Amino acid sequence: MLLPKHIQSIVAKRYRVTRAELLGRRRLPHLVLSRHVAMLLTLEMVRGASLQQVGLWFNRHHTTVLAARGVHRKLAADRRFAKQVDDLRRLISKAG
Repeated sequence: MLLPKHIQSIVAKRYRVTRAELLGRRRLPHLVLSRHVAMLLTLEMVRGASLQQVGLWFNRHHTTVLAARGVHRKLAADRRFAKQVDDLRRLISKAG
């Protein structure tokens, strides 16, 4: 079964941050991006995950998870970034 903790760990490793930083309060740009990617992938890949539940898993309010969905714009505009996220999806799928 795919757990949010696994997604968080894989994304944290890819972005060279710790899982604690991913779940922490700091809002440095590289942490925000990695956190938003992890939230988006959790929302997509964990069956039955709601905005509220994903927010709890990341120590955030559900509106922050809504803001994380803004990553879709970056995915559409940046091919390299889109490929990175697709690679993460594959890694997470293999781990699950």
